Amino acid sequence: MSEQKKPRMAGLGRMRIKTVDLYVTRLFLSAYVACFIIFAGFFVAIEFSFKFDRFMREEGNIFATLLNYNLAMIPTIFTNFMGPILTSAAGLFTVTLLNRNNEIQALKTNGMSVYRLLLPVFVISFLLIGLTFYLQEVVLPNHRDSIRTALAISRSKLLEPEAYYDSKHGLKIEVGQYSTTSQLGRMVKILERHANAKAKRQIDANRMEWVQTGPPGSEEGHWTLYDGSIQNWNMEGELVLNEGSKNFERLKKIFPRMKLETTLRPIDLEASNREISYLSWKQLQSQFKRQDYHRHLAVKLHHHFAFPLAHILLLFLGLPFVLKLENRSIFLGLVASFLIGAAFYLVTSVCASIAIDGNYFSPTLAAWFPIMLFGALGLTLFDQIPT
Repeated sequence: MSEQKKPRMAGLGRMRIKTVDLYVTRLFLSAYVACFIIFAGFFVAIEFSFKFDRFMREEGNIFATLLNYNLAMIPTIFTNFMGPILTSAAGLFTVTLLNRNNEIQALKTNGMSVYRLLLPVFVISFLLIGLTFYLQEVVLPNHRDSIRTALAISRSKLLEPEAYYDSKHGLKIEVGQYSTTSQLGRMVKILERHANAKAKRQIDANRMEWVQTGPPGSEEGHWTLYDGSIQNWNMEGELVLNEGSKNFERLKKIFPRMKLETTLRPIDLEASNREISYLSWKQLQSQFKRQDYHRHLAVKLHHHFAFPLAHILLLFLGLPFVLKLENRSIFLGLVASFLIGAAFYLVTSVCASIAIDGNYFSPTLAAWFPIMLFGALGLTLFDQIPT
């Protein structure tokens, strides 16, 4: 029995945590923290420089506004964009330092493979994938209000949502401009049709405001229309005059205020925005069931699971550059990581646009194609590294 156990114990011994594992872990985490601080610093400086006038227009203390803005936007940008690039940059930074000190060659001479040496880097990268899922599913949705406020400051103009189709009431609702913070829409046009598809009723309103009747954060409430008019047609498409009214009101009935019966909720207007970034997977799924004509929601459903894998894939692409060329320049390593990240985001963006605006890509393929492409390329290059 003891002889049979020896090979197994020897195998486990090779996988035990060693001093070199702690050393590589410390290098990687130090590099990651440094990259994150640099990213956060650049983000704060750039946003302050280009959006200073918008911060000044906000009510309250400007320093509190800046703090709340960055606390909302930095986790959002990290989760949806910068996270994998920071992982790649930290990985290349770590390997570059090991190259500069000739430590990789020394460890290879002592029988340790490159794969085993980089094991801590990949373990931490998998943990970062888990962190990204946690941020997507828990942190960002729970801080939706603060992110919504920050995004409103970030935009140069109000949201211009796409039309909403209320199948229950047979309404097509168009809102020209919508404020996500005040939940107020302007230039509202609502069209209802007869069974023969001819226009039945059209409501135009200057303003539409959400009246919350449930607890904060709930979707309980109704819309109130202000300063509007109603125009009606019969089944034959002929204009129905308002009896008892005079002049213009014979054609259009004027109202100062009216409650709108509809299934439309504020989140429906927000979800029409292709850049929406604070919904969990369940919330995205719910919105897609309500608005299955928005293809970008279908893309985001798959992207929600595909994107975090980029933490590993960009490492597979970047590490061969450092290892095969034995690069010793930290600057070149960081440039390589950002170029690889930029290429990944470009392909991801192009695939998403093709799927949303046309029928050449399905939403599933649009979300997973960049992962498959860069994953296959990265694994091929990584497999060619001399171990």
